[in-house]
Amino acid sequence: MAMLPALMTSLVLATTPAMRYSSAVRTETFVRTPNLTERADSDVLQDFVITPRGEVILYAPRMEVKAILEPQLMMRRAFTQPTLEVLTFLFLRGEYQLTRGFKVWAMESMTYGSFPFEDFRVPAPTIEGDVRLLDASQYVYSESMVGFDVTSIRRTYIGVMGGLVVNGLLDAPENVRPRGDRVTPSQIGPEVRALVFHSATRRLVLGMHVYAREVNFSTDARLSLLQAMPVLQYKFHPLIEGRLEAGVAVGERRPQDTPYRHSTESILHPTGEASLSVPVPVGFHWPVKAKLTARYVPFVNAFTTDVFPRTEGAFGFEWKGRRKAQVNVELSAAQARTDGFHRRDGEERLSFKVQWPVTRSSAVVASGRLLRLREFLIDDDPIYKWFAGVGLVIRQENGRL
Repeated sequence: MAMLPALMTSLVLATTPAMRYSSAVRTETFVRTPNLTERADSDVLQDFVITPRGEVILYAPRMEVKAILEPQLMMRRAFTQPTLEVLTFLFLRGEYQLTRGFKVWAMESMTYGSFPFEDFRVPAPTIEGDVRLLDASQYVYSESMVGFDVTSIRRTYIGVMGGLVVNGLLDAPENVRPRGDRVTPSQIGPEVRALVFHSATRRLVLGMHVYAREVNFSTDARLSLLQAMPVLQYKFHPLIEGRLEAGVAVGERRPQDTPYRHSTESILHPTGEASLSVPVPVGFHWPVKAKLTARYVPFVNAFTTDVFPRTEGAFGFEWKGRRKAQVNVELSAAQARTDGFHRRDGEERLSFKVQWPVTRSSAVVASGRLLRLREFLIDDDPIYKWFAGVGLVIRQENGRL
């Protein structure tokens, strides 16, 4: 009888899924230029952000469940016109291995709360009946996905996923707003992706990427788009890798009733992406990696719902050290390739991020960005924006495997 409590405890521990949990908190302060929606009394503003994060992973012989909760508390214009904005990120994913090499999974990812949009304004009535412009808007972005992965075929991976994507304001406009308001319609619609990769040799990987989606805008516009791109990936050297995707995008678009209405409703143009990753000869072990990427993709303007080709390019450096030390620097540019209203649209962006460990459970972070934006809906001249921030991350990992 004396052994019964110990036996019961052993049975409970044996049948309970293994669990790993971690927590972190990030505090940052930023200096920046005002957003396009802000009526600020200074050209340089300061924000204070606190972001706690909790993560739990449950393990079983065939099952794994992961949950993340990350609320962001932002004190905008902390020293002049303080306002508190809360933006919450929630992630849930569960997967189950039916047989060896065949796994099914489901995922829900949602961001909800007050979001400080940079490139459009939201009218709100005041007590006097006038209209003022909000700095932030109630917003939701949600991905509800299910899928399966097949790895039982020798040197082959097959993945299929599909679900519903919601993106936009909770109080979305149903009629097209004038250019000055820049109120973006909300978007909702299904998406399906299929990926197939086969390792032909140790260096060569062949594959296929198919992406289909239908987007319904709150202003009665609709977009149906299908992209199919064969993939070729080759390792020239264990540290040098190239990737090429080339295909076609086809579909149709029902435009909204707007002065910027595009006359073409059918979509057909090539699409592709090429990238090259190489090491940079710094130090004895070459821990610095450089990556060059070029894309030609269909781009959807969220305000006009117009679809047009856009070229994008990026060149970045990445260094990773011990204890999650990391340095990232990236220079990117994009330009619309169309003869319509968006022909001058584009942007140039320089960004960096540094994370340096202080102790085993803490690190100092620094980040910044310089943006040159060109979009006819905002301003006829380029707009320059920048921000820089520094903060501290404290994390704790624990659990039972």
